[in-house]
Amino acid sequence: MSASSHSYWPLPVGQGTLLLTPCPGTQGVDLNESLLQLKAGGASAIITLMSATELNEAGLPDFASAVQSAGLDWFHLPVPDDDLPGDDFDHAWQACSAELLQRLAAGEALALHCKGGSGRTGLVAAKLMVAAGYDAKEAVAAIQVLRPKAFSHPAQRAYILG
Repeated sequence: MSASSHSYWPLPVGQGTLLLTPCPGTQGVDLNESLLQLKAGGASAIITLMSATELNEAGLPDFASAVQSAGLDWFHLPVPDDDLPGDDFDHAWQACSAELLQRLAAGEALALHCKGGSGRTGLVAAKLMVAAGYDAKEAVAAIQVLRPKAFSHPAQRAYILG
């Protein structure tokens, strides 16, 4: 087993925490070990922003079952890389955003990832924070302290800041 650790950056959101992270299983630590480390860090669920195609291309075709095997819940809210959320995200958001916000309000930690853990991860972290009552500018600033490359795409910045 690798002695490497899977990186994540905790972001307090109300009583809960978002763990901003690169895609588990892609940063030199195997998928199962990455998931166990996120769980040990307090995560009760994984929120995946990559598409099924991206997961397959990253060599992670069984991502969902690995998450469930690790004893974590899985939420799939795909956002195209370097882009804005589209219909797939909007449908998933409508289906699960209330539960995600309830989990944060209850003090849970949720691991949130795209491929590298900055762009889409920052965008959706801010969307969750705004939905939880945070000011959009404060949300963006808090995320950029942890992930400076977040919001480097003007369209993603505009999506949150309006």
